[in-house]
Amino acid sequence: MWRREVGLSTLTFAGLFLVQEGLINQFRLPLGGFSLILLAALIWSSINEPEIAAVTGFIAGLFLDLSPSTDGPFGHWTLVMVISCFAISYLGYGDDAVNSNPIGLIIMTSSAVVATLVLYLFIGLLFGINLGGFRNVVQALLSFGVWSALVAPVVVPFIARAHSIVYAGNR
Repeated sequence: MWRREVGLSTLTFAGLFLVQEGLINQFRLPLGGFSLILLAALIWSSINEPEIAAVTGFIAGLFLDLSPSTDGPFGHWTLVMVISCFAISYLGYGDDAVNSNPIGLIIMTSSAVVATLVLYLFIGLLFGINLGGFRNVVQALLSFGVWSALVAPVVVPFIARAHSIVYAGNR
């Protein structure tokens, strides 16, 4: 990935970080909420090659680690996002039935959000992080999945457009 694409991708995720922390986290949504950066990174990765998706996961993971609401060691989200973004890209790479179908993309990314959170919990257990009660963990997983499925149809066109602007002329 070239410097231009990395720089523009970083600026895109920096803007999403500011929207997440300055606007979305200020609302108290029922059952919890959603992570715009997590959702956007998985959508961005699902329409990219696996190598570029890993870099995207690294950038998004750094911003998730910088979030004041993040519990755990610095680099935890970065590790999880590199793995998740690479995996969603690898599984969807070359499958135009999923990537060209908005419903398939929404279902795939909403499922990947829950899988990413499960991976975050598993790696958090390895790091010795206190996760809380079982009921709270299940409620958080379900709420992130539901909110991601509700927000993804709104976010997908913006992320696809930003992706096409960043990679204009390179594909």
